[in-house]
Amino acid sequence: TVHTCGPAPEHWVVRVTDTAVAQLVIPGALSRHRVFDVDVQVQVRVPGSTSTKAAEFGLSLEINGSQQWSRTHRSTTPGQPDGLEYHCTLAVEPGRDTRLRARVIGRQCPVISLSLSAVEQGTV
Repeated sequence: TVHTCGPAPEHWVVRVTDTAVAQLVIPGALSRHRVFDVDVQVQVRVPGSTSTKAAEFGLSLEINGSQQWSRTHRSTTPGQPDGLEYHCTLAVEPGRDTRLRARVIGRQCPVISLSLSAVEQGTV
């Protein structure tokens, strides 16, 4: 996890490899609302196969335990990497931690990398 504070905007990042879950917590500021640009990306290894059946994988994002977004993708690139990404804006209330959890769905395609980031865009 990387964090910078002070005059620069807050920047929270988690990058994992070979695992299907990335989590990060944005601590609640004591006295101000903040707005973050949230980005989640996954890259998977699609099995090389002579089968005509496409490999499936998916990605979901939860914020404070509630599903924000989820997508399943059928890859048609056997033997090649493939990926999904999602971006959203998130308002963080003062004094309340915000928990983000990205999860890769399915087991057909092993995870190469999974990243979850939140970059402060300003205050409300």
